Amino acid sequence: CQRLRSSNLGQLVPFIFLSSKGELEDRILGLSMGADDYINKPFEMRELVAKIEAQLNRSRRVHLEIKKVTEKHLTQTTKSQSQEAPEPLPLTPAEERVFWEVAQGLTNKQISDRLFISPRTVQTHLSKIMRKLNLENRSQLVRYAFEHGYQAPTEQNVNEGQA
Repeated sequence: CQRLRSSNLGQLVPFIFLSSKGELEDRILGLSMGADDYINKPFEMRELVAKIEAQLNRSRRVHLEIKKVTEKHLTQTTKSQSQEAPEPLPLTPAEERVFWEVAQGLTNKQISDRLFISPRTVQTHLSKIMRKLNLENRSQLVRYAFEHGYQAPTEQNVNEGQA
């Protein structure tokens, strides 16, 4: 769990420990290793399903909150910035499309569905983006986009050459 949590992708994956060790110290150890929840064996399948659904709902809420914050910040940044355009992103067109989707708080699965590419391709592009921009995680990517004054491409700013 700790090794997976240390990777970029592992930071976003909810982990639920399933264990026959039910002592308090065992549960605390599992949670301190990075688990989001802990279930003792034997368990009811309904409980496992409920805990998985709770983790997925929590992830959705986090992504929606990221999207709200980024949109709010983008609006404020756009209003306060001068007309000077930021440096072009040092990314390929495909990487740039993934960059904007991640900056909006979307998951790899959501991005793959929107861009009609596989989740693995999204992850490959994301790894290259992180390396090129010297970033370690998705949060840093969102922050990078706003701190450098980048705006997600819209039909209007693409036509004006401001993407």
